Amino acid sequence: MRELFKDWLLKDYNVPKSEGVQFITILMLTILIGMLAIGEYLVDLKATTLPLILSLFGANLILLGAAKRFGKSVIVGNLQLFVLYLMFQLTFITLPNVFHVIIYWMPTIPLLAFMFGNLRTSHIWLVIILITLVLDTVYGNSVMGQSYTAEIPYMPYAFAASIFTITFVACFSLLHNLLGRSYSRLRSKNREVVTLIGQLKEMNDSLEKIVKERTKDIELQNKKLKRYAFMNSHLVRAPLANILGAVNHLDSSCDSSERTELLNIVKVSANSLDDVIKEVGKSLSEKDN
Repeated sequence: MRELFKDWLLKDYNVPKSEGVQFITILMLTILIGMLAIGEYLVDLKATTLPLILSLFGANLILLGAAKRFGKSVIVGNLQLFVLYLMFQLTFITLPNVFHVIIYWMPTIPLLAFMFGNLRTSHIWLVIILITLVLDTVYGNSVMGQSYTAEIPYMPYAFAASIFTITFVACFSLLHNLLGRSYSRLRSKNREVVTLIGQLKEMNDSLEKIVKERTKDIELQNKKLKRYAFMNSHLVRAPLANILGAVNHLDSSCDSSERTELLNIVKVSANSLDDVIKEVGKSLSEKDN
């Protein structure tokens, strides 16, 4: 169980993110925090204080500038999450009777962590948020007792609920676009792989065709060599055998010593020629084999 939890906590699946995702997300949060500040100024939202909201807004402006300056940065992303987390906790400690509001805003942090960093970062922040909710529950119970009375005015809570809804819709829209772009890139890579496979198949078919053609040429050459060996071994040796027979006949019936000597020379030469022709036929036969 421990190893399973450790694997879940630390496992990561990197999703390719464009450089602008972090900046757009921080910009979206800055705008929403600004809307909360305006709402708190115009109507008491009963969930925070104006100094805390303005402090958060100022911190977000700094983070927005850092995101614009440095682009995609793990440090900037985690600073944004920490600032949000700190704001939630300071709000709860300052106003313990807003626990019912804070617990609905805190789950946005693991969601933002996935867009800023990766799955591992999201899991780590999820564990932090769950532990914090337990500790806040214990703290609230010790400060406020078993329960507290929450003042629920319609207009402030309608305003806060609208911003909460916009926040979650914007987060899921960013997440959808992020995953959609990753899916599009994956499909594009898959099409490239399919194209490469098609090209390799064409090359393989072409190579097989070339091999077949070369094999056919080699077989044709072998047939020619066999034919040449056959002609050399039979057609060329046939008249040579007649010459040898005639020489042998003349040799046995000749009385002149001079003619005998000449015929012996012809006989030796003919035998040598026969040996050469045999050797050529033998060599061609060995090459063919």
